[in-house]
Amino acid sequence: MYPEAVPRLWCAMLSMTLLAGGLDPRPTAADYPHRAALSRAAMGVEYHGRAFDAKTGGFFTQDFLVVEVALFPDRTPLEFSPSHFRLRLNGRKPELLPVTPGTVALAIRNPDHYEQRPGIVAGGGVGGGTVIFGQPRRAERFPGDPEARVPAGGPGSEQAQTPRVLLGAAEAVESFGLSRIEAPPAGAAGLVYFHWRGKHAKLKRIELIYDGPAGQAVFRLR
Repeated sequence: MYPEAVPRLWCAMLSMTLLAGGLDPRPTAADYPHRAALSRAAMGVEYHGRAFDAKTGGFFTQDFLVVEVALFPDRTPLEFSPSHFRLRLNGRKPELLPVTPGTVALAIRNPDHYEQRPGIVAGGGVGGGTVIFGQPRRAERFPGDPEARVPAGGPGSEQAQTPRVLLGAAEAVESFGLSRIEAPPAGAAGLVYFHWRGKHAKLKRIELIYDGPAGQAVFRLR
C-alpha cells in the first residue's frame, strides 16, 4: 500500500465508525452546560434525566438515566467509549456503570416483557405525541380469548398504535447511543445510559465520573 493512501484509508474507516451511532458534536466543549479541560482533550456534558428529544427522534423511559457526552481531542484521535464513564448518585457507592443502547432499546420495544415493568413512554420526535406503554393486558376469560390480545384502549386507541412508536423510540436510543469510537479533534458525541429505577426527585446530587485516555474528571450534573 502506498504511504499516501494510508491517511485516506484511515479517514474512510473513521467515517464508517462515526456513522455507526452517536450525535453530531456541538462546535466546542464550551457549548455544553458542563465542561472540563483534560490533559489531552476538552469534554462537554449535558444531563437529560430520563428523556432525550431532537428533531430526528426522541424517547422517554422511567428506568434509565441519560447523559450526553462529547470529546474534543487536542491533536490526535482518542478512544471514546461508554466504558470510560460511571455515575454517582447522592454521593453513594456503588457507582452505576453504563448499559448498552441495545439494553434500553429492548426495554422500549418489549415493555410488557422487560422484567414486567410498566411505564415506558415514547414521544417527541418519534410519534408526534406522548404515549404510555406497558399497561397490563386483559385477562383471558377462556383459552384463546381474542379480546385478551387487544390493548385495553381498543383498536383505535393510542395503545393499539404502539408498535410503530415503540420502534421509532428504540431506533432513536440506538442511533444516538455512544459506541466505542476514535474521536477526531473535531469532536465526537453520543448518549450514555445508566439503569436506575428510583424516584428522580430524590436525586439531590448527580456526578458523572470520566476516567479514560483523555484524563480524569468529575462533572457535577446536579
